[in-house]
Amino acid sequence: MAKALGLIEVRGKLGAILAADAAAKEADINLLGSETIRGGLTTIHIIGDIAAVKAAVKAGEVAVADKNCLISSHVIPRLDDQVEQMLMKSFGKKEDNPSDSDESNQPIIEEIEKDEDSPYDKGQLEKMRVTDLRSLAYKSNLSTIKRSEIKSANKAVLIETLLNKGVKHNGID
Repeated sequence: MAKALGLIEVRGKLGAILAADAAAKEADINLLGSETIRGGLTTIHIIGDIAAVKAAVKAGEVAVADKNCLISSHVIPRLDDQVEQMLMKSFGKKEDNPSDSDESNQPIIEEIEKDEDSPYDKGQLEKMRVTDLRSLAYKSNLSTIKRSEIKSANKAVLIETLLNKGVKHNGID
């Protein structure tokens, strides 16, 4: 299936929300997100089947036309795979199925938890999201960090704590 990229540029947050909502309701598309630049100009990025993207962009245009928000819109049909990968990466989306993002990190947690005798692999920990690291820290019953501190710890602190299980280090009591 040939994919297309749809862009709707609007003025203000209201215009962006109206355009994105109308586009998402009109057709089966993937709303990548929005990009705001100075002056309140916002571009909505839509990806999907060519016909669906054209219909979604048109619906977005109509939704903001009477609000004096529309700056411009454009559809790029037959989007190159490299451009699609770049967009997915810049918006933090996975190319295969963005709705499975929670499940994709779960095997990493299970794999790490299986081998309690060996230290955690730093590479695996760095690939994990902060929420998953916090969950792992809660389950590990660490002596170097209080449970109340886990919920506000950043990624670097969580990784360091998990790697040095049972060893006290600076900044964590």
